Amino acid sequence: MNKITILFFLCFLIPAIGLQAGTKKKKDQKEKTETKAKTEYDKLFATPDCQTEKGMITLHKKDGKIYFEFPLALFEREMLLGSTIKETASNDEGLVGQKPHDPLHIYFTKGDSTVQLRYVFNYSITNAEDQNIQNAIDESNVGAIIENFDIKCWNNDKTAVVFDVTDFFVSDRYEIDPFDPYSASTYYGWMLRITKFKKERSFVGDIKAFDDNISINSHLSFTITMRALGMFEYQTDKPFTAEVTRSLVLLPEKPMRPRFSDPRIGVFYTGKMKYANDDHGVKVIYYANRWRLEPKDTAAFKSGKLVEPIKPIVYYIDPEFPEMWKQSITQGIEDWNLAFEKIGFKNAVQVRPFPTDDPEFDPNNIKYSCVIYAPNMVENAMGPSWVDPRSGEILNASVYMNHNLVSLLYNWRMVQTAAVDPRVRTLNLPEDILSDAIRYVSRHEVGHTLGLMHNMAASNAFPTDSLRSASFTQKYGTTPSIMDYARFNYVAQPGDLEKGVKLTPPILGQYDYYAINWIYSPILEAKTAEEEIPVLDRWISEKAGDPIYRYGKQQIYMHYDPSAMEEDLGDDPIKSATYGIKNLKYVVANIDNWLDKDDKDYSFRDYFYYTTLNQLQLYLRHVDVLIGGIYLNERYVGDPRPSYQSVPKAKQKEAVQFLLKAQEDMAWLDNETYFKNISIVGSIANHMQVYTMANLINGTKRLALCADKSDDPYTEKEYLQDIYDYVWKSTIKRRNLTEAEIVAQREFVNSMIAKSNVETGQQADRVSGWGIANQPSVEEWLAIQMYQKFGYRSPFGQPEGQQPVASVGFQRMVDGHFSSMAPTFYFFLEKCQTLLEQAKNTGDENTRSHYALMLQTIKKALTIK
Repeated sequence: MNKITILFFLCFLIPAIGLQAGTKKKKDQKEKTETKAKTEYDKLFATPDCQTEKGMITLHKKDGKIYFEFPLALFEREMLLGSTIKETASNDEGLVGQKPHDPLHIYFTKGDSTVQLRYVFNYSITNAEDQNIQNAIDESNVGAIIENFDIKCWNNDKTAVVFDVTDFFVSDRYEIDPFDPYSASTYYGWMLRITKFKKERSFVGDIKAFDDNISINSHLSFTITMRALGMFEYQTDKPFTAEVTRSLVLLPEKPMRPRFSDPRIGVFYTGKMKYANDDHGVKVIYYANRWRLEPKDTAAFKSGKLVEPIKPIVYYIDPEFPEMWKQSITQGIEDWNLAFEKIGFKNAVQVRPFPTDDPEFDPNNIKYSCVIYAPNMVENAMGPSWVDPRSGEILNASVYMNHNLVSLLYNWRMVQTAAVDPRVRTLNLPEDILSDAIRYVSRHEVGHTLGLMHNMAASNAFPTDSLRSASFTQKYGTTPSIMDYARFNYVAQPGDLEKGVKLTPPILGQYDYYAINWIYSPILEAKTAEEEIPVLDRWISEKAGDPIYRYGKQQIYMHYDPSAMEEDLGDDPIKSATYGIKNLKYVVANIDNWLDKDDKDYSFRDYFYYTTLNQLQLYLRHVDVLIGGIYLNERYVGDPRPSYQSVPKAKQKEAVQFLLKAQEDMAWLDNETYFKNISIVGSIANHMQVYTMANLINGTKRLALCADKSDDPYTEKEYLQDIYDYVWKSTIKRRNLTEAEIVAQREFVNSMIAKSNVETGQQADRVSGWGIANQPSVEEWLAIQMYQKFGYRSPFGQPEGQQPVASVGFQRMVDGHFSSMAPTFYFFLEKCQTLLEQAKNTGDENTRSHYALMLQTIKKALTIK
C-alpha cells in the first residue's frame, strides 16, 4: 500500500511541479520582454521623483533638471520669451515684479538629432501679393541660433521630442537676466556694474504649464562689482541672488491688423523696413503700439451704443500696496475709461485684485498685466509694455511704483504750491492731497502702457496768465495732456487758491482724449491697415493748427525746442519762471515758521533746501533754452506750422536779460534764518550765480544752428555783447561793484580765456547740434545713425524703449557743422582788458583789487610759454 500511495502522489506531484516551473518560466520571460519594451521616455519620466506639468509644452522636472516635451506642431511657431523678477536679494538691482529687458522673439526648429532655439529678425516686411519678395526676405532673415539642444528621446506616441533646457535657464544670458540696466545701484546707468555668474549656486525652481504659455523659475546667483565712471571701484564681488520667472508665450497664429503710426502724434511704435514691387526703394514704416480692442457687438457699436470689448485691458493690483494707495491707483487706471467711452467702449479698462482662486494666475507671468509695489528708495514710477513685434499689439503691461514716490510727490506739491496752499505747509500731506497725487501718477504711467509717449509740448498750449484764472483752470487744469511733465500749478500766486484757481493737472486733457481716439477708434470700413491711413491722416490734419493737439517730442540728447520742455507750464517761459521764482522766495522766507514745530531736528529743511535749488534750476533752464531755440514740428503737406522756426531775436534777447538779472539776484538763497540751523555750507547764492553765468556763456553752442535758420539771426557776437554790456555796466559807469557783479565779471573773463584757448594756443570750435565735449564715440554715433534711419536697438547703452529715430519717437540729434569761435571770444577778452586798464584806479578798494586781479589773470593767459 505504501508503494502504491507513493506512486499515486508522484503521478500528481511531478506534473504540478512542472506546471509551476513552466508558469514561473513564462512569467520571467514576460518580465524580460516588458523590461526590454520600456521606452527611453518612460525610463526618464515614469518615476515617482519626476514632476510633470502638462500644457502648451509639457514640462518635466527631475534631479534638478528641466526637460521640454516639445510638440511637433509648435516647431516654427513664433513665441516671446521674457523674464520677471520674482524675488531678489536687493531691489536696487531690479524691482520685484519688474521685467528688466524686452522679451526675446523666438521660435524652435528641429534637426535630425537636435533642436534649435532661434532669434527672430522681424524688421523686413512686404505686401501680401509680393510673394517673390517675401521668399527673398525669408532667405535673408533666417533665425539666428542662440541655443542648440540634443534630443534625448521622443514621447511614446511620437508627437513630441524631449530635450534638456536646464543649462539655458540656469545661465548668465543678458536678455533674460535679473538686472535692470538703469537700476538704483547704477544711478540710472551712470555707474558701471560688472556681474559674474555663479552656476554652482544657481538652480531651477518651480515649473508651470498652461494652454498658451509656460513658466520656469530660476534661482540665479552672481557677484557684483561696482565702478564709478568705469574706474573707481567702490564695491567688489558682492554676493547677489534673484529668483526669476521665465515665461514662454505663444504668439497668435494670425497677428493683429497693425495701425500705421504718424509722427504728429505721440505713440510708441514698432519699426519695420518694407520692400515692395510698387515702391521706389526700401520704405521705413512704423506700427502704433496698441492693445487689440475690438467691439463685441459690431452692429451696436456702429449705431453709436456703448459696447464692451471682446477682450478688455485688465490690470491686477499688487496686494502689498499700502491700503490708501490701492484706491488711488485703481481710480487712476479707471480714469482712462472716460476716453474709451468717448469712442464707444465701456469697461475697456478694468482693475482687479490678485485672484486667490485662480490656479493659473501668476503675477510674474507675462500673460498678466500688473501694478507692482516696490519698497525702494527710488523716487519714481514706470509704465513699460511688451508688444507682438509682428504687429505692435500690446500683450503685457507693467506699472512699477516705488514707495519713495510719496517723497517725490510731497516735494513737488510743497515746492511748487506751498506759497499758495496752506494745507501743504506740513511734513505730511493731507491724505486727500496725497491720494490725488498718487492717482495722477497712476494715470500717467498707465497712459504709457496704453501706448502714449510723453507729449512735452502740451503745457505750452495754455497761456501763462490763464493758469491764474479760476474758470480756466477748473475746466482745463494745468495742461492739455497728463502725458506731459506738467505737475502742479507753480504759476498761481498767493490768494489765487481762494479765488478758485486749480493747482493740479486735469483727470484727462483734451490731447489725451484725442490720442486715445486716434490709437483705438475702430475704422470698421477699412479692410486693411493701408486703407486706414486716409482716415487717420484726416483726424490729425483737422487739428494741426490747434496748439491743444500739438505733439512735442521728448528731447533726449540736446534741447532745441523751448516749447517742449520737461516740468514747465504755460506758453511764456519767462513769465512762468518769474511767477515760479517769486513763489520760491516766499517758501524759503517762511518755511521755518511753517515747520518749526514738526521738523524738530531740521532734517527735512536740510533736505528740502536742495529741492528748492533744483526747482530754481528748472525755471532758469526753461528760459535758457529760448536762447538759440528752435520750435520744431512734424509736418505733412498742407499743415499750417513750419517744420522749424527759430525763436524770434527779441525773445532771445529778453531771455538773456532775464537770466542776467536772475544771476545777480541770488542773495535770497542765503537766508540767514534758514541757514543757521541746517548743515553748514558755503554761499549757495554764489554757487547759483556761477552756475547761471556758465550756462549763459555756453549758450553760444546753440546759437549757431538757430542763427543759420533765422531771417533775423541773433549772432554769437551780438549775444556776447549783450552779456558784456550787462556784466560790465558798473565798470563802464565807474561805479563801485557789488559782490554779485564781481562774481559775474570774474566768470566772464575766465570763460573768455577758456573758450579762446589762449593758454594752449589752440582754437575753440563751435558746433550746431552737439558740443565738442559732448560728441558721441564712433560706436555711439553709428548706433544713433541706425536709430534715426531704421529704429534699430542700440547695443551701446541707449535706454530700452527710447529710440530717437527720425520722424517718430524721441527728438533726434541734429547733425552739426563746425566753425571757429575763438576769434570772437578773443575779441571780448581784449575788450575786457582794455576796459580794465581804463578803470583800474576807480571805485572803492574792493573794486580796485578785483580789477587788478582780473588784469593779471588776462595778462598771464595771453603770455603763451
